[in-house]
Amino acid sequence: MGTLLATVATETALTEAWQDLLANDEADGQLTVGTRRFAADAPAEIARMAVELAEGTYRPRPLAWVVIPKSSGGSRDLHIPPVRDRIVEKAIATVLTPIIDPLLGPASFAYRPGLGVADAVQRVARLRDEGLAWAVRTDIDDCFPTIDTARLRRLLQVMVSDTDLLAIIDALLTRPVRDAPARHRLRGLAQGSPLSPILVNLALEQVDDTVRAAGFPLVRYSDDLAILASGRDEAWEALRVAADAAKEIAMSLGEDKTAIMSFEEGFCFLGEDFGPRYPPVVDTHRIVGPAAKTVYVGMPGAGVRTEAGRIVVESPDDAELLSVPSGHVERLVLFGPVGLSAGARSWALTNQVEVILASRRGGYLGQLSGDGTRRVHRLRAQLAAADDPIRAAVLGRAIVAAKVGKQIVLLQRQTRRGPHETLTHAIAAMRTLVGMLPDATTRDEIMGVEGAAAREYFTALGALMPEPLRFDGRSRRPPLDVVNAALSLGYTILCGEAVAALAAAGLDPAIGVLHALADRRPSLALDLMEEFRPLVVDQVVVEAVNSGRLKPEHGRVDEGRAGVLLTKAGRRAIVDGYERRMLRTTRGALAGFAGSWRRHLYRQAQVMAAWVDTDTPWTGLSWR
Repeated sequence: MGTLLATVATETALTEAWQDLLANDEADGQLTVGTRRFAADAPAEIARMAVELAEGTYRPRPLAWVVIPKSSGGSRDLHIPPVRDRIVEKAIATVLTPIIDPLLGPASFAYRPGLGVADAVQRVARLRDEGLAWAVRTDIDDCFPTIDTARLRRLLQVMVSDTDLLAIIDALLTRPVRDAPARHRLRGLAQGSPLSPILVNLALEQVDDTVRAAGFPLVRYSDDLAILASGRDEAWEALRVAADAAKEIAMSLGEDKTAIMSFEEGFCFLGEDFGPRYPPVVDTHRIVGPAAKTVYVGMPGAGVRTEAGRIVVESPDDAELLSVPSGHVERLVLFGPVGLSAGARSWALTNQVEVILASRRGGYLGQLSGDGTRRVHRLRAQLAAADDPIRAAVLGRAIVAAKVGKQIVLLQRQTRRGPHETLTHAIAAMRTLVGMLPDATTRDEIMGVEGAAAREYFTALGALMPEPLRFDGRSRRPPLDVVNAALSLGYTILCGEAVAALAAAGLDPAIGVLHALADRRPSLALDLMEEFRPLVVDQVVVEAVNSGRLKPEHGRVDEGRAGVLLTKAGRRAIVDGYERRMLRTTRGALAGFAGSWRRHLYRQAQVMAAWVDTDTPWTGLSWR
């Protein structure tokens, strides 16, 4: 029995699937006859199912044909599996989701952990506010029943190596329908099957990718699509591309639901009425404020001290800039010549409050943190793991694959008609480079792939910027333009948090695996933060540019100094955006884990510690 099927075939996994199914049925208000019958002897039934799956004797039973009326008139055919098969399908979907979900692009919002209608609505609103004034509203005609299941099997075979699990899926995809007339014979996916939603997303990803490659941003919720464009003619071209993309996978767009409309005229999508200003973009969407916060101090000559249980920030002329209860502060970030009193230093070390020190330009200098978590045996294990070329290469490849994958997602999220050829070329090149990673066996080879992907990425990212902020590639030490200065600032803040996360996990931030050990460089923190660079910092900078919060005038050049510094307003735009991003909550980025992106950073540090201790595989986050 394959490892994936072995996970499905446990009584624990099947019981969890049954409990989810039961909760869903109870939420509908009335248990079906089949659910009540199964519940009467659920433990024994689940035990029998586990044995059948393990021994290879499990056989799906026929689907039940159910006709339900539509609110708009007509009817819809559902094909419902019996309870035992729904439990197995739910357990299989739980195993497949972490495999399939990371491969889905940022256009898909349905049937994905941590995403929903509100996220799709906010995405459309953001695209509208960035100047895309027209939309194609359409859907995939008769979607579930017309999915090409043979094509689905081929896609799954590429991603899933467990032939035993694939055999179960094949049996589920070819079930007959009980008591249905010939004209209702199921050709595609059963719309009442718990496994169908994730397979629909997989089947439609090619449509998403084709539309994006043509330069049109889209939002898809199951088979319902909104494709954004800057003008009517562009929208008609988007519709043509989408129709051809659907035809490529033997499907078609629904004529009765297809229309081209402007936001000025207004239209409905996912039950929301869109207009030129409504619904508004909500910056606090999915953001949960913590009890304690980060204090950033960037005024040259300012000072931080404690007084009567409060943290006080003063200007060079002793004017009070900020006074907050010390219990509300979990982190201090100090840029340039900012003073820290002896009392504030003792308070920070005693209370495990991180103090991150950076240069005026945003370069990471170091950090004050209580270091009570470090243990000698963990340090020895970390050194041994870093010095093992085979182990280090496995982790290094996973880190680079995770980073480049997220860089691709960010470029896909910024799809626009103008620079789409540059984006399409960069994404194709980066995918090719990721495909080379399995053959990279040394740190230099892995970093060579990462460097080549970074050149493609930053060239494309620079081309996305409006003309006054456009740049040719990544520049640092010093940054030569406003966007690169903003990136450097964000990376510095992120690096400090990565150091703290590793220290909390009992790891030495200086002993890197992918980044070589170097003086005054937290190499392991650089490893940890790689996948968070595009996920957090790059996304923040792009949003700041698109929203107009980061402008050309937010950069300055000091006499006698090379490079570009951010002004106070520029720093505030990035710092505020960074905090909002790190406080944004998500579910599904890691299997079985939910929380803010900051919590995910600390979680990934813990996973890295598990890799050091037990060689537990490290996997990147899923970003949608």
